[in-house]
Amino acid sequence: MTQTPPAKQQRRERVVRLLNLLAYVEKHPESTIMEMAVDLGLEPGQIRDDLNMLHLSGVGKHGGQMIDLNHDWTNVQIIDNQGLDKPLRLTPTEANALLLLLESLETMPGLVDPATVASAARKIRAVTTGGAVGDARHTGDAATAALIKEAITKRKQLELTYYSLTSDQTRTLEVDPVDTFHHDGQTYLRAWDDGTLKSYRFDRIRQALLIDAPLATQHPQAPALDQADPFGGFDSQLAQLRVRRDATWLADYWDLELDPDELADPSVQWVRATLPYGNGDWLIRFCLGQADRVVLDQPQELADALRHRAGAALRVLG
Repeated sequence: MTQTPPAKQQRRERVVRLLNLLAYVEKHPESTIMEMAVDLGLEPGQIRDDLNMLHLSGVGKHGGQMIDLNHDWTNVQIIDNQGLDKPLRLTPTEANALLLLLESLETMPGLVDPATVASAARKIRAVTTGGAVGDARHTGDAATAALIKEAITKRKQLELTYYSLTSDQTRTLEVDPVDTFHHDGQTYLRAWDDGTLKSYRFDRIRQALLIDAPLATQHPQAPALDQADPFGGFDSQLAQLRVRRDATWLADYWDLELDPDELADPSVQWVRATLPYGNGDWLIRFCLGQADRVVLDQPQELADALRHRAGAALRVLG
């Protein structure tokens, strides 16, 4: 009689299977679900269940941090793999914390396989430089990071080809770099862009070129970086929204501030909320994506633009 593996083992096996499936699809983009099932030794229904699970997985809990894919019986398209087709990269804090834990386990015989623990510790020490993993290795291309460092040191302008998640566009811009900082596992560049201080995530910089021109002199002194709130120095605006009561879970994923009085009153079906935003087009796309559970009240011009775009979409569909 075949015994069913314990739940913890089943979860581990599924995580491995999901990551293998993601890598398989990246390497075999034209494969059908039936072909995947044959190659991987799985049932077609299991492949579809795993693809559905992948679509609900990601490297974080916020918008833009989830795996995005489309699939049917004839095709699987990976739109955004969130970098999970590449080897895991730890931040310095994560690497040292993991190394400390492994060293503790090495002194506790009988709890785990000592050879496995020692092997893992050796691998982490091998990529550790001066007691910590080099920061430049974690986000973005190493050559890009070196070029940005050079621009900051020599006080030169940069030309960036940058993908913006807020506008869902890739554009080329010239910036005056200020400094870099790390936050939540990502590395950012602070730079002046047309008189406005902005931040640029390293892994969204598609290309960086050093411009043989000095920094503009009319910029004010950049505010000191607050490590606890590194984005506090950037301009943001507040949108006034109403969120359907059964969708107030959105506040767990976006920076929505729900009205506490209305939230406590079960008779209120649409709870007022505020949402900071930096780009009007992003706000419109956010509201369109949540059209059945979010109503935009202010700013009025964006609410009007939202109704216009929604009406245009309905006319095309109708």
